[in-house]
Amino acid sequence: MFYLFLFYSLAFLFSTIGYGLLFCKISKIDISIINTGLIGILGLFLLSIIASYSHLIFQHNYFHNLTILSIGLISFFYLSFKKKINIKIILFCFFILFIGFLIAKTNEDFPYYHLPNSLQFSQQKLQFGLGNLNHGFKHITSLFMLNSINYYPLINYYLFNLANFLFQVFFVCFLIIEVLNNNNKITNFTKNFLILTLVLFLVKFSRLAEYGTDIAGQIIIFVSIFFSLEILFNSKINSEYKISYFKLLIILLVFTVSTKVIYVIYSLIPVIVFFNMQNKIKTLNSILQLRNLFFIILSITFLLFFNFASTGCILYPIPETCFSETFDWSLKKETVSYMNYHYELWSKGGRGPNFEVSNPEKYVDGLNWIQNWISVYFFTKVSDFLAVILVILLFYTSLFFREIFSAKQSKQDISLAKFINLYLALIIIFLIWFFNFPTLRYAGYVIIYLLFILPYCLSINNKIVWEVGKYKKFFLILIFCFSIFALKNSIRLYKEINILEDQHHNFKNFPFYFVKNSPYKEVIINNNRVYEALDGNMCWATPSTCVRATDKLNIKNKNGYKFYSYNDF
Repeated sequence: MFYLFLFYSLAFLFSTIGYGLLFCKISKIDISIINTGLIGILGLFLLSIIASYSHLIFQHNYFHNLTILSIGLISFFYLSFKKKINIKIILFCFFILFIGFLIAKTNEDFPYYHLPNSLQFSQQKLQFGLGNLNHGFKHITSLFMLNSINYYPLINYYLFNLANFLFQVFFVCFLIIEVLNNNNKITNFTKNFLILTLVLFLVKFSRLAEYGTDIAGQIIIFVSIFFSLEILFNSKINSEYKISYFKLLIILLVFTVSTKVIYVIYSLIPVIVFFNMQNKIKTLNSILQLRNLFFIILSITFLLFFNFASTGCILYPIPETCFSETFDWSLKKETVSYMNYHYELWSKGGRGPNFEVSNPEKYVDGLNWIQNWISVYFFTKVSDFLAVILVILLFYTSLFFREIFSAKQSKQDISLAKFINLYLALIIIFLIWFFNFPTLRYAGYVIIYLLFILPYCLSINNKIVWEVGKYKKFFLILIFCFSIFALKNSIRLYKEINILEDQHHNFKNFPFYFVKNSPYKEVIINNNRVYEALDGNMCWATPSTCVRATDKLNIKNKNGYKFYSYNDF
């Protein structure tokens, strides 16, 4: 099974690159200005759109998914001919990082809604009102669509973490190639930013199970920051390059939002970038070309539509966007309001798995929550993350101590006015994040990291000059970081392999992650089959459609689609 697991993983890797090449061809993106890592990310974007469209009429079964896989492989072999695809670095990153893909213990939300949602899309076509069945079904993300197309014969659902793994592989590949690529002549500022970001992800985000539905979107934001920095600060690239970069920036932002709507707060960055660009009319014309608008509008439309189909709300959990009085399968506004309040209370440290503050309504009012948030969240999660950033900066400073503290320095090539504009935009994003959903997993890692790293990069910009032949220290950084990544995952893997077979999260089905044999029963309602999870258990891999309670459940069939509602919700 291990070799079949590896085979499907590699096949999907190259298939995704094939879709990336296809996307570039359709959108007329010049392959020469982007690298293989970004092509892979664009492939994931196109696949998310294809999977969303096909879900309207098909279940993502074996035949569907093998067809998708085969088309991508054909595209890869056809379109990569005479194209500059860096296969060596892609395979290097894939196999080096593969140890992190071998996990027994998945994300804490995986049995709750990641696995059930992805399995639902694999085994069923579009259904309406799923949010009534399980709170987990209320959460919509393009990542679940990507998961569902990795449902293959013999492997079944055991590759539902593959999309997150490929985000990791393509991102690391993107960073390495950009640092080593001298043809684009990226600025020292941007190059230092890329190297520091590479260190962060290999050291901090080394455990794939922590990704969930939160890290992939933040990875895309990091890539979009690269293009923002180059547009703003690189005077060596011409306006055509910058227009192409801006188009990629918009596409990446749309992809990010499709993974989680909360990332829309980062839309302020392209606004700032746009107003600092020349040739604004030409830039707008490039974005508004039909082939570009098609993918942008389609991705946003699917995001809004699937939110609506699941919950009856255009943007869940915003009650004002719900059609509770119009459709009987829509969530009640009271339910949406409560869940909105629940998420706010959770993100502001007022509720956790085993606790809740007294008088929660007063707690979230105004700034009452800040003191407790500092106590229960800042001095645990945030302080730990800040410590990681500080260690990375100390490590980088010590490695380049002579250059940084040398009296000799090159001329500053960064526009301070543009930097201040960008930094003010980041402060605004931070304030929006902090006063609404101050949790790192909710788009917080990126903004906190940027607020600390960008001033540091500015301070060392005219000190560390990256030129041809001066990359020995970068290779030392690579070796050091990959070693930490491998060590951390080796220790984790050793512990997971030694978990007893009668305990949760064991690795008895290596290389397949642990799935609890959760009890359920088959229930027939109006000639429709559903599966009820028993004894308060999560759905896990219960056949779809998994239901937490069947009492008073109504199922209607109309035009070949199912609609779920409760008589008294």
